[in-house]
Amino acid sequence: MEPSLAKTLCAHFALGQPRTIVTAGGTRNANYVLTTDRGRWFVRRRHPAYCEPERIWHDHAAASYLADRRVPVLPPRQSCEGATWSELDGAVWEVFPCVEGRHLRDGEAADVAALGAALAQWHQAGREFPLHYEKAAPRGEMDPNRLRERAKTLVAESPDTAEALRGYCAVLEWAAGDLPDSRYAALPHTLIHGDIQPANLVMQEGRIRAFVDLDWCGWQARLYDLCFAILICCASHADPFDGGDIRSLTQTPYLEADVVSAFLRAYTAEAGLLTAAECAALLPQLVLTWCHARIDGAFKVPAAERAAFLSRPPDMAALEWLVLPPLDSLWERS
Repeated sequence: MEPSLAKTLCAHFALGQPRTIVTAGGTRNANYVLTTDRGRWFVRRRHPAYCEPERIWHDHAAASYLADRRVPVLPPRQSCEGATWSELDGAVWEVFPCVEGRHLRDGEAADVAALGAALAQWHQAGREFPLHYEKAAPRGEMDPNRLRERAKTLVAESPDTAEALRGYCAVLEWAAGDLPDSRYAALPHTLIHGDIQPANLVMQEGRIRAFVDLDWCGWQARLYDLCFAILICCASHADPFDGGDIRSLTQTPYLEADVVSAFLRAYTAEAGLLTAAECAALLPQLVLTWCHARIDGAFKVPAAERAAFLSRPPDMAALEWLVLPPLDSLWERS
């Protein structure tokens, strides 16, 4: 960020006099931590694909709605004109208070239990959220029809990915058949976060201090968030986790049943037991979630590296790597 732009943003949002600008992580938006004589601020330049006014309005309304219900979410700061975003230098900018803390530690039972409790609070509050804005597809980024088209586009752009995609496409078809649109639509829905991963979770004193980055929040099955949390947060990884690096975000997840259980037990203690239909849908939704992570993630690496990106373990033809705890005590019985 140029110093002149920082000064303009500070004046526009009444942030004070700028002192330092540090680039923050992210795989889509351009993020900065801006320190002024009035404090520290998290400044985002929204990705062009996320800048429809209706989408921004939806996301900011969701943040305010949740914050009003004591969910740990920070609404955006208003500009001097009272708007919650600004178009400057040919881009859309948002400003949030900078939250102190650390990111969630992937594969840590205590951290994922704190996430389970906080996510339950979010989902309980979100059931009455009145705005429904469709993002990407009717079932979000995990929509089977969307994933099919994304795989076709990937092969058209990078023909050498065709072999690596075979396993993904095979399990995608199985999951789509096992969890058709009608069954998905009948699952309990709420306002979801849509991108539950450690870089979007700030922890402090053993609890979730803030959910950040609501770009993919929307009206979906609550299972959508649960599967993201299981695959990304409950899993441990061979290399240090970096939420700003798509390769790190999509590295091989190593799931342990007791860590997943700690998350689900904390969640159901606050949000109520899962329905039998949710338990039956868990495995196919996990598969769709992982297909999304790798297929969409491949578009974020250079074309020459996409086949190798997709060919990393786990073996998509064998679902034994999806280690889940016994769900007998976590679902409702009629």
